[in-house]
Amino acid sequence: MNFRRNGFTLVELLVVIGIIATLIAILLPTLNKARDSARRTVCASNLRQFGIAAHGYASENHGYFPPSSPDILTTNLQRWIGSRPTASSPFDVAGSPMRGYLGDGQVRRCPVFEVTVAGFEAASGGYGYNGSHFGSTMGVDGFTLRAARTPAKASSILRATQKVLFADTAMAAASAGGTNVFEYCFTEPPRAYGGGATSPSIHFRHRKQANICWADGHVTAEAMAWTYPGTNVYGADNARMNLGFVGPIDNAAFSRK
Repeated sequence: MNFRRNGFTLVELLVVIGIIATLIAILLPTLNKARDSARRTVCASNLRQFGIAAHGYASENHGYFPPSSPDILTTNLQRWIGSRPTASSPFDVAGSPMRGYLGDGQVRRCPVFEVTVAGFEAASGGYGYNGSHFGSTMGVDGFTLRAARTPAKASSILRATQKVLFADTAMAAASAGGTNVFEYCFTEPPRAYGGGATSPSIHFRHRKQANICWADGHVTAEAMAWTYPGTNVYGADNARMNLGFVGPIDNAAFSRK
């Protein structure tokens, strides 16, 4: 008598499961890389839009880039990303000087940026503007009302292909519960006015790279060139939090000249 076997034996089922598990193990890193690459492309597109918006603003405002924080020394309610009713509120893009140049008028969030606390620059989406040299002259002239209200002219930027305009940014702070990451809307140069060290804010979150929008509008993914050893002003470890700089150990990649 012939018996027809239906289904798999236990051994055959285990072999199939083993093959599937092996294929997943082989393919998963590739799939993760493809996903990360797609997210980095979306982020680069967001930064490119900021670059276009900044140049669009300049073309209609006597060649001047958008002001980064014109009232930072007074009411502290305005940024390039928008305005807020109180100094502890999130920014609303409706008050941004670039709103009319941002396509749908929105500030988009980097798709891989995970915020652990609200911070004091909420709603910037994980992006920062070169505020001390392009959005003002505070990086050169110090913290004065005039400097805060005087952005750069696009025509004054030398070697624009090598100057940071916008970038992936964040700030980190240590607390009793661990280190928190939050939004920060400025790309800090290595040296503040007077020569003191700053807390790095370029965030190398795309597999140890950061997207940079340069002053001519093109966008590239850059690895961290260097960072300050130890902790920032908020007690967070710069290297561990992937916060650092592009360019040399001076302000060459951030200054106008």
